[in-house]
Amino acid sequence: MSDLPQQIQQRAQFRAEDDLLRQMGYAKPHRRHRKRLASVLADPVLGLEAPMYDFVHGRRDFLRALCRALRIPEHSCRAFIAERDALEKAECQAYQPWLFVDTGFRRSDRPGMPLFALALLEHRRRLKLPAYTWRLPWEQQLVLAQARVREHMAESGGELKVWGRIQRYLFCYAEDHKLEIAPSGEVLGDASGTGLSRSSVTLKGKPIVLLNDDKDDAT
Repeated sequence: MSDLPQQIQQRAQFRAEDDLLRQMGYAKPHRRHRKRLASVLADPVLGLEAPMYDFVHGRRDFLRALCRALRIPEHSCRAFIAERDALEKAECQAYQPWLFVDTGFRRSDRPGMPLFALALLEHRRRLKLPAYTWRLPWEQQLVLAQARVREHMAESGGELKVWGRIQRYLFCYAEDHKLEIAPSGEVLGDASGTGLSRSSVTLKGKPIVLLNDDKDDAT
């Protein structure tokens, strides 16, 4: 792993913010520019995971300009950006492990509820795990999933509105591979053959992505 973040922090501490920003191309440094600089300096990935453009620099150009202003060799900056780009590409292509909250729900359980309403609430049955989960060894992924199960049970009280009482969780850790986890967090066994239901609405045969508030996942 590159030590570029440490190099930048060490050199930047001896430079006045506005002088550094002016050298980077900001003729009249503004508070938002100083805020961005401070954010990048404190970030282990130097702002490369947060797309941003302030009418002067995008995320990569900002880092390049910062390195030039601090007289850090261009090849060090280029190598760091390439490393982050490769990781970002791998993350996009990797299977992102997640949890399905199984309440044994059947459409007949809510005969009067519009399908649109169920589709809007579908996200409550699908729990995200941290974006870095796929990078972890298998055993650590499972520990993380078990911890999320216990956390979700505490948040939800063991029940999802509309969907019903939580019976189990399915840890989807790879394409067509699942593990059954009890509400207590105990692993019950392989569940790879289990199909997952999904409520959705379509327009001209294409699924419509419905906006939702992830803060409601546990209620």
